[in-house]
Amino acid sequence: MCGFTGLIDLKGLKESSNLEKKMDAALKRLYPRGPDQQDTWKDDYAYLVHSRLSIIDTSDAGKQPMVKYNKALVYNGEIYNFNELRKKLIKNGYDFTSSSDCEVLLAGWDCWGEKLLNLIDGMFAFAIWDFNSNKLTLVRDPFGKKPLLYSIKENKISFSSDLKSLEKIIDNVNINTEAVDSLFRFRFIHEPITIYKQVNKVPPGHILEFQNNNSKIRRWYNLSLNSNLDSDKIIIKSKIINLFDKAVNKRLVSDVPLGVLLSGGLDSSLIIASLAEYGKSLSCYTMGFDNVSSYYEERPEAKKLADYYGMKHTSLEISSSKLLNIIPEVFDASDEPFADSSALPFFALSKEVSKNVTVALSGDGGDEVFGGYRKYLGEKWSNLGNIIPLTIRKFLISILIENKDTKYGEISRRLRRFLYNSSSDEITRHINWLEQLNDKEILSLLGYNSDSLRNLFIDARGGLKDKINAILLGDLNISLPGDMLVKLDRMSMANSLEIRSPFLDKGLVEYAFSQSGNMKVGNFQGKKILREAFSSRLPKWSMNLPKKGFEVPIANWLQKDLKNMLEHVCLVKNLDKIGIKDHAMVQEWKNSLFGGKRDTSWKLWTLISYYHWSESKGFL
Repeated sequence: MCGFTGLIDLKGLKESSNLEKKMDAALKRLYPRGPDQQDTWKDDYAYLVHSRLSIIDTSDAGKQPMVKYNKALVYNGEIYNFNELRKKLIKNGYDFTSSSDCEVLLAGWDCWGEKLLNLIDGMFAFAIWDFNSNKLTLVRDPFGKKPLLYSIKENKISFSSDLKSLEKIIDNVNINTEAVDSLFRFRFIHEPITIYKQVNKVPPGHILEFQNNNSKIRRWYNLSLNSNLDSDKIIIKSKIINLFDKAVNKRLVSDVPLGVLLSGGLDSSLIIASLAEYGKSLSCYTMGFDNVSSYYEERPEAKKLADYYGMKHTSLEISSSKLLNIIPEVFDASDEPFADSSALPFFALSKEVSKNVTVALSGDGGDEVFGGYRKYLGEKWSNLGNIIPLTIRKFLISILIENKDTKYGEISRRLRRFLYNSSSDEITRHINWLEQLNDKEILSLLGYNSDSLRNLFIDARGGLKDKINAILLGDLNISLPGDMLVKLDRMSMANSLEIRSPFLDKGLVEYAFSQSGNMKVGNFQGKKILREAFSSRLPKWSMNLPKKGFEVPIANWLQKDLKNMLEHVCLVKNLDKIGIKDHAMVQEWKNSLFGGKRDTSWKLWTLISYYHWSESKGFL
């Protein structure tokens, strides 16, 4: 796992102290992503810098940029089947001087070209500069686990794993209003845009080629959507077990210590159950909070599970004071404005875990692949919501409270969200499940909104008629790379920790999407087929634990320890600085939160996140 930045100038690089300073600054910014080794390489047209977190072959033989076969490679990720590919390449006459997956990747590209991508099993983002043909190729993995950003200006292309590193080598950036809309609407900036007009992301499963002042971006990977390949449920469950076990085991390849991020939920529990099935044991880590509702606490269940499987368990606690101290670090690690408040504890967890291990397995992706979120149940029952007359729905929405700290409040919150999102239009409903502000509210708040959002969701759903699989695929293409994987990558790599996600194994994902949505989402519970497949592996008491997710008591914090920060951002002069037009709307959010009527903490945290990012960049 690593980070890299590069600059290609097809008119030729001009030697200058300014260029050296820029690339040096870019390399320094990458240090947390790869503190073990930093190096540079350049020729007449290309300048590449790389920062390495050594995981496979920790010797100098695996250092990057790697130059062979008239090509230079910088790469971030892990190729789990590199040993198998290595054997094939040896048969084809290739020699190796290291045991790294990086050298296999470069040789494989030289041997098979783009066909290599269909042979790779892993997570990756890489850049290859062919200095025979003066051609740059950028590639990103199927689901966007690793970041890859770029900026093109005339004959130049700049690219990086890190936006702040890229900022060091590009000039004159402007804020992208579509990105600001996305941030306030979803709490993240959706692919492929960034906060800057001049910078974009290579979308998941895409390849970008830059040659002769021309750029071309296209898909290299399309998720197979063949339906119902198997009809026998026994066979289906057996294949899911087999694919998952393989996914876990292949992610154990490492020359450095590994651990597991263990919540009390199903997905991470299945990881340690799989390890135990094959007689393997890893240290497990769980994060909790002091002095908050039990809704946010998963440590007791996690410890009970770890003890059940004989795994060492470490319980970590984040206090309000610790939270306050890490907020600047979290904002810095986020690259661009990012308002998923669960980034806070995940940063703290990553910092503590990285003291003991370099690689950690995580259950992320299980919800998007097997239908774990409650909104999928809401989607299944959406027609029921439409039976209730619109006037009654509106009335109930207006009186129902939102509060996660009480059982009634949580039920009320879910019911309100279900009633609000009931719609005969599946695309609109899908957008509603994700957004915290609608078109009208965004327009009032910012003075503009995006007119391309609907098409984004239409494309993301892949034209599937199965409405559950359609929303799952949409989330796999939108919220997973835009939110969950951003959080995982940025917060972990800021602490030099690599995260591996077995549920995002390509073979497992493809097989899951070959099954009907109703098989994955039952009438009253998500992940139906997953629970059935692994029912004999997990203790019965763990099978039906309430889903909590990795949420944080941000509402509690905003009313107490973070109140001064909130009040500062909400000053009229500061709202004006970040382009907030509707001050009354912001005041209503505050009144609702402090009055206990509605949990508006996510909206207020989005405001805080954008303000502090803008301040840090000198836009205020």
